[in-house]
Amino acid sequence: MIVASKVALVVSLVSFVVANTLGLAVGAGLLPYHWRPAHAHLNLLGFVTSMIYGVAYHAVPRFRGVPFRRPRLALLQVVTATTGMLGMVLGFGFLLGKAWFVVFGGLAWLASLAFAAMLAEVLFRRR
Repeated sequence: MIVASKVALVVSLVSFVVANTLGLAVGAGLLPYHWRPAHAHLNLLGFVTSMIYGVAYHAVPRFRGVPFRRPRLALLQVVTATTGMLGMVLGFGFLLGKAWFVVFGGLAWLASLAFAAMLAEVLFRRR
């Protein structure tokens, strides 16, 4: 398993626990309601998307029977996606404004494009 898969799976599991704790805190009234988008983004980008990254980087090359050629780029993609997700979560929670969201949302978006490009290379490469 490449390092990017391991990092993405760890990020996913940590995000799962933190997002559920955040949701409980909002629901119990310990945090104001403007933390709800932070909870949602931590669940969807942190848990779900990172889980997809981790499993896909491990499984797709094996299903195709080809080696994964860009493990360092995959790690950079996972770190970029995680940075974007954390920035978005903190931006929503602390009401940091649109510019903050544009920067970190843009990072998450670029990371998703990189993920799609790397998996497309694996899917469409000749054996």
